[in-house]
Amino acid sequence: MISTKPSKGEVLMIRTNKNNLPKVFERFSDNNEYSRGDADISVTSLIDSPQIFRLKKLHDDVIEEDVSDQIFAILGTAVHAVLEEGSGFDDIVEQRLYMDIDGARLSGAIDLQSPCPNCDDGLIVTDYKTTSAWTLKYSIEGKPEWNKQLNCYAELVEEAKGKKVCALEVIAICRDWKKKDTPLPNYPKTPVVRISIPLWDKDRRQEYIKGRLAAHASDGAACSPSERWAKPGKFAVNRTGRKSAVKLLDSQEEAEEFMSKLRGEGYSIAYRNEDNIRCENNYCQVSEFCTQFRSIKGI
Repeated sequence: MISTKPSKGEVLMIRTNKNNLPKVFERFSDNNEYSRGDADISVTSLIDSPQIFRLKKLHDDVIEEDVSDQIFAILGTAVHAVLEEGSGFDDIVEQRLYMDIDGARLSGAIDLQSPCPNCDDGLIVTDYKTTSAWTLKYSIEGKPEWNKQLNCYAELVEEAKGKKVCALEVIAICRDWKKKDTPLPNYPKTPVVRISIPLWDKDRRQEYIKGRLAAHASDGAACSPSERWAKPGKFAVNRTGRKSAVKLLDSQEEAEEFMSKLRGEGYSIAYRNEDNIRCENNYCQVSEFCTQFRSIKGI
């Protein structure tokens, strides 16, 4: 077991190395301890589940994370380091900014701020993401939280530096991109994709941040379906002798109508419960302490 070094205001976590990986992985884990700096909350935590943030603080002394779980963090750090080396003279890389709003101090570490070519004093805010090519296949605009994160960064820049943000973008590096898959519909044609993020107006940014702070201030806030990465329940049309469903449909009526058009015998309908992917597949570090998850599971 590897004991981590707590930093000011941060969650202390127990690191393990159950697969006996080389010591370099342990050193990376120690040096990669996330910090929100001298702030109450970071943008990353602000846009995520208030319940998870609260439970991590409550159970920080017993939460475990294995160094092998940080492989994608290693890849992300490597990408950031290489791209930082290639930044231009006027670029600002990896700068943490702070702002005070509604009695709370918010911080965010911005990957890149570069001069806007279309105005004298404006900035373009860029965030690097190492992600799956399949994320972009199913949504060329990327994940919804990227919009929220980048717009919070825009507000930080304008409040902390007094500079206008002209544009937001994500540079998505697809860690699992394969050239042979490029003929697939909507599959990214290159392993690096530049994504323009819509820039909200100031009122919308302020309203969003204040709303999220209010949610985090509420002890009873439960995880929403999107925060649980929930897939809605489905009605499966099954056939005897077949392992997979013939078809999954959204309602009992749709399933019955579909089944009425099938030939042969042995068909039946079964409801498949909602799948809370984040909770049930070890993506959430606090699911074992979560009363909402236990209620969903009937425990």
